[in-house]
Amino acid sequence: MRATPTDKIGRYEVVRRLGHGSQGFVYLGKDPNLGRQVAIKVMLPDDDLREEMADGRITLEGQITGRLRHPNVISIYDAGIFNGLPYLVFEYVSGQTIRELLESEGPLSVEDACTMIGPLLDAIAMAHAEGITHLDLSPRNILIDGDRIPRIMDFGLSQFTNRMPNREGFALGTLRYMSPEHISGKALGPYTDVFALASTFYEMVAGQPAMYGKTHREIVCRLRDEPVNLDAIHDLPYGKAFARFLKGAFEKDYRTRYRNGTALKHAFERFLKDAGLRDTSAAPGADKHSTVEFLLRRMRRKKDFPTMSGTLLDINRLTGTDSNASADQLANVILKDYALTSKVLKVVNSAYYSGMGGEVTSISHAIVILGLKQLRMTASGLIYMGQMNGTHPELKESITKSFLSGLIARHLAQQSGSSDAEEAFICGLFQNLGENLVIFYFPEEYAEICELRDPASTDSRSASEAVLGISFDELGAAVARIWKLPEPIVRSILGSEVDDGDETARQTAQLQHVAVFANELCGIPHIAATENREAALRCLIGRFEEHLPVSDEYALKLLAAGMQKLREHARIFEIDVKRSSYCDAVTAWINCHLTPVLRQGDIDGFSE
Repeated sequence: MRATPTDKIGRYEVVRRLGHGSQGFVYLGKDPNLGRQVAIKVMLPDDDLREEMADGRITLEGQITGRLRHPNVISIYDAGIFNGLPYLVFEYVSGQTIRELLESEGPLSVEDACTMIGPLLDAIAMAHAEGITHLDLSPRNILIDGDRIPRIMDFGLSQFTNRMPNREGFALGTLRYMSPEHISGKALGPYTDVFALASTFYEMVAGQPAMYGKTHREIVCRLRDEPVNLDAIHDLPYGKAFARFLKGAFEKDYRTRYRNGTALKHAFERFLKDAGLRDTSAAPGADKHSTVEFLLRRMRRKKDFPTMSGTLLDINRLTGTDSNASADQLANVILKDYALTSKVLKVVNSAYYSGMGGEVTSISHAIVILGLKQLRMTASGLIYMGQMNGTHPELKESITKSFLSGLIARHLAQQSGSSDAEEAFICGLFQNLGENLVIFYFPEEYAEICELRDPASTDSRSASEAVLGISFDELGAAVARIWKLPEPIVRSILGSEVDDGDETARQTAQLQHVAVFANELCGIPHIAATENREAALRCLIGRFEEHLPVSDEYALKLLAAGMQKLREHARIFEIDVKRSSYCDAVTAWINCHLTPVLRQGDIDGFSE
């Protein structure tokens, strides 16, 4: 098509041609009715698509994404047919594409790229939430306007992108940003956009395509068979953290990739936090955890969640640092639950709290002896374990692991001289809160996560993000805040870094160290292969050597002593040790490495 100022496409006056590609031609036009400039894209479909349009199997107007309104998306105004060819009418924005920007300025710093990535992910997350996928994202389809604001172009073309003929020029122009499922012929979806965005973000900072190659065949082979080499960005400022962020988006198997824009956006937010960068895309007060809210709404529909939450909230509200509640008020909350009352008294009278000076026969007496803080920790743990320790076998094992983690964290806190041993117990117990909630409330999603996670590792972050859009830690921390658990416990669940500049902050950081260490140590027996368990233990000890100087043997002795203490309290906390496959796995691992003498335990504090 050769356009002159008098040409028209539909009702739109054509001013000049702006460009062309393998998909069609783009023209600058004018809307005579509204007096505004527009961009008109005329597509060049293949014969099959022409036939489908001709007999009405594709209704163009019904496919455009005019309902998508976002400041970082170029809006679609209209659609139609011109000389048998489909065309779309877009908002006209003056600027240059990312491809043109890189050609003129060279690669961006990671920090500069992030100012564009954040808004783009907001737009993609919203589109995916609306059920809209782009399917042709690349540096050529993202426009940077005069204010350096990124705008995604060509939403609404997904009905055409998969039908375009596989020309050599098309392959070299767009193939670099396709996903492995394009090549394998598998179903496309929001995860396809995730891979394309990863390729685009990589190129923005590396200055070269992630899928480099001189021929169609080279690119296809690299896309299908070779992992993306992220070494090119490791040496950049923030490069290693940025590479970790991209890694989950570059997974060849879409089932282990971030599943949509929301999951990718949350991963980006974690990268910003880890790197100490500011999120410039979030509006003040914006809710960045819509996925958490969605999951919480589903949980609140279950009758047990409001009951458990109500009791925990009352206990933590009455025992908070800013509360003036009396011991009688707290006692009344506990006494409403006969089972909880009985368990609290059993715990207080057990060896767990030895040396209390006689049998404790009332909740009021327990509060006087223990104090509000320790009773809050004890009651919170009992409510949590009692409610969550249901009939689901996987949940029973996970709860058992959580209890063992609490016992070990408590001991480590005592040995470090901390005055918050009971809080360390709760930190360790609640480390797995998010995962336990998912097992309890979302068993189908949990089964999918189990299929995706690496059997040689205790880390399930990427698998949970791929399925839920967030990590177990984020969900657990959100619920912990609902229950008004102390902030050190919330931070411990998240694994947040704490500046240990003053004594209070140092104690909070130490609580986190012992809780995270204990939880990960207790997770190692889940690893099936012996060599992988040994490697995981060495890695764990190496990571914490600065804060918790622990040897391999001492770590195993911690497990042995913790298991002994767990057996002592199993009845109170409703743990069936004899039928627990987790307890069997821990015991078998200990027996492989420790002699009977060492297994008896000579660890100070655990024999109390």
